Amino acid sequence: MKPLRILSFFILNASLLSANAQSFTAHAREFECGQMIYMTPATITISLRNTSTEPAQIKSVDTGCGCTSVSFTTGNINPGRDAQLNLTFDCKQLGHFDRIIRVYDANSDKPAEFEVRGQVVTKVEDYTGEYPYKIGTLLTDMESIEFDDVNKGQKKVQAIHILNPTGQNVEPVMLRLPSYLTADMQPKVLGPKQKGTMYITLKTNDLRDYGLTQSTIYLGRNSTDKVNKDKEITVSTILLPPAMANDELKRTYAPRLVMSAKTLDMTELQKKSKAKDEIIITNEGKSTLEISKLQMFTPGLQIQLGQQRLEPGESTKLKVTAIGKELKKVRTRPRILMITNDPNNPKVVINIKK
Repeated sequence: MKPLRILSFFILNASLLSANAQSFTAHAREFECGQMIYMTPATITISLRNTSTEPAQIKSVDTGCGCTSVSFTTGNINPGRDAQLNLTFDCKQLGHFDRIIRVYDANSDKPAEFEVRGQVVTKVEDYTGEYPYKIGTLLTDMESIEFDDVNKGQKKVQAIHILNPTGQNVEPVMLRLPSYLTADMQPKVLGPKQKGTMYITLKTNDLRDYGLTQSTIYLGRNSTDKVNKDKEITVSTILLPPAMANDELKRTYAPRLVMSAKTLDMTELQKKSKAKDEIIITNEGKSTLEISKLQMFTPGLQIQLGQQRLEPGESTKLKVTAIGKELKKVRTRPRILMITNDPNNPKVVINIKK
């Protein structure tokens, strides 16, 4: 006989989800079971609390599938007390599964409902290596988000994969989101050692200006988690102006940006407190070149541009000073962003090697 794999979901949060008529409620509407071994039955235990004002008892449970058996606490459960629900999956079919569980109590015909997800596999994979960043108490596959080359009116989505390395259920949430970002966690609850995905959506119509917009958001274990520096995730967005129409005549007489370098080597910062370098910018086109934005992705850089408007044939210098003490503190790559009216180079990123 093959051993049962036991997973327990402990319900300790007092703010349980409520339903209108049913007596019992679960802590969440979704539970992630993670990976289960093929042909090895696995059991999860879920606590259901009697949130009514009268004693109640579980009458029946609908698992929606013959491959899932159930046992539960019998007899009366007093108000505020918990009943245990044990769901056993036979794991005879490989792949993902998604079940709606309905719990009926003796006092109501309306069931309490929640969703259970998991995956039946031939071998459990260790996902720890895919989550190199520790954000608070959670592990992620990235510590910063970049929305690159977006235009007004577009909606872009970035996914952050999250692993819960703790021994407790968590409800990952993004805190202090600006108005132009939304976040959706799937599934809403991660059990111990389980993984999920946070989808960050950018609404470009809510951005005010072209160029670089940066904000800091925070990944919490739940909505009441405190904000602090070890939970930071930086979000960088580059909003580009409308592209020039594909008109051959206009492009023939357009400005043309030429730069002496797009990468500056500041590795001498290891020996000095400051490092300086410069880039020559030339307009080799047939109309005025305009550098409308000049911005930095990180602190620790000082920049000085000789001219923002260059007539055909003119050149100017971009002087860059790197401050070693400040650059050592930044986690993301130090870069400089230029927004221009050159149709072939509307965005230019200058990388700083430190």
